[in-house]
Amino acid sequence: MAAKTPEREVVLLADIAKAFADSLDLEATLESILKLLDTHMRLKRGVITLLDPESETIQIKAAHGLSAEARATSYKLGEGITGMVVQSGKEVVVPDIKRDTRFLAKTGPREASPGQHVAFFCVPIILEGRTIGSLSVDRKTPKPEEFEDHVRLLNIIATMIAQAVKLNKLFESSRRQLQDENARLRRELKTRFNIHNMVGTSNAMQEVYRLIEQVANSNATVLVRGESGTGKDLVAHAIHYNSLRSDKPFVKINCTALPETLLESELFGHEKGAFTGATDRKIGRFELANGGTLFLDEIGDFSLNLQVKLLRVIQFREFERVGGNQTIRSNVRIIVATHKNLEQEIRNGLFREDLYYRINVFPIFLPPLRERKDDVMLLADYFLEKYARENGKMITRISTPAIRMLTSYHWPGNIREVENCVERAVLVCDGDVIRSEHLPPSLQMIRDNEAIPVRMTLPKEVANLEMERIIDALKKSGGQQRAAARELGLTERMLGYKIQKYQISPKQLTFG
Repeated sequence: MAAKTPEREVVLLADIAKAFADSLDLEATLESILKLLDTHMRLKRGVITLLDPESETIQIKAAHGLSAEARATSYKLGEGITGMVVQSGKEVVVPDIKRDTRFLAKTGPREASPGQHVAFFCVPIILEGRTIGSLSVDRKTPKPEEFEDHVRLLNIIATMIAQAVKLNKLFESSRRQLQDENARLRRELKTRFNIHNMVGTSNAMQEVYRLIEQVANSNATVLVRGESGTGKDLVAHAIHYNSLRSDKPFVKINCTALPETLLESELFGHEKGAFTGATDRKIGRFELANGGTLFLDEIGDFSLNLQVKLLRVIQFREFERVGGNQTIRSNVRIIVATHKNLEQEIRNGLFREDLYYRINVFPIFLPPLRERKDDVMLLADYFLEKYARENGKMITRISTPAIRMLTSYHWPGNIREVENCVERAVLVCDGDVIRSEHLPPSLQMIRDNEAIPVRMTLPKEVANLEMERIIDALKKSGGQQRAAARELGLTERMLGYKIQKYQISPKQLTFG
């Protein structure tokens, strides 16, 4: 070869390495390689094929200088020179394609000027000892002494292609796994936040479910109201995952957790250098939620300055990042929640009336737990099963006195307090039944006409525990006093006395 040929090869290989690094698109990268072979080495009409192991056919993966019709060409193993190379795993050089009957010209005839001839070079692409395809090029009137150098160069490039194919397979496999995992998680979230999976059968909750179903498939802004701990975030999730946006992002931000300056940046994002510490551009929650749902929890804590900016986003669906001047449009469904009395906040000058009317399009009110006592035990049983499973405990039920305590308590912390109470009970319970002594002290109080809570006296607490143990033993024995007395270590006569004392009816008790 000419003296400058090795230098051209180095430049070519450097450009090929860059092409591999610049793109994850395998076909585009392979076609770039073929163009580089033409540009640097005058190796024209390049073709890269890959073997389909299932059909045992050799398909063109990338081509340069071929028509669209020719790109659809395929080979069988052993067919033509390409088929021979893939089958044998050995390179083939044809000095003059017109004089070699093995050359089938399936991708079309070659044109050469008078006195010229076309040589054909085909090398195998080998990965981990197995031939997976081929790399072939044409060269018009090459010198015989160049054949060996061309084959050597093509074999180097074929090795690089083999590694690119391997990495592409790993990437595609990882991407499919991530897509499958993402789809599985979305199905799981949709199931978890299905309306029918929400706990509560009271009339008040039935009305909440009806409203969720009515508004879910619209784009209306929803205002969820209720005391802290009533499950406003569950309603927001249920609306999103039962809507047409369920396969898009659900983004939540708690407006009380951040100061005003950081909250604005979290919502709208910021440009690099917008303020001290803004070393990079930040994408805000409105952009992240594009196409999906943005849930603003505790909107009543928004400052008046941010309320103005939020009003604009809700009204015009556009905003600018902090420190930026580019207007960004975002297709976001907005759900807001608050435990505050917004009407009173307006009268106090702390909440904008115009924003109130923008967010109060479709209000949903979550009643406090004290107004739906029928749901207390449903929630307690749900959390008992959840935390018993998480902690590997075989706790099967809640005792009758403990149930009485649960249903008599006023639950100022609502559902969140029930969950915390049951979780604690599961952790301290060392048997298969949640008893009254496992419940927190706040529930071990009696009330006098809803007045000042009073702690149980010791005799009362002992009597309460004794009655609880007797009821549990009778339940286990199906109301049989002899068996219950034996389990409790009492005589039947002693048990009978205590049953009469506590006014227990054994016949009405079954194992539960």
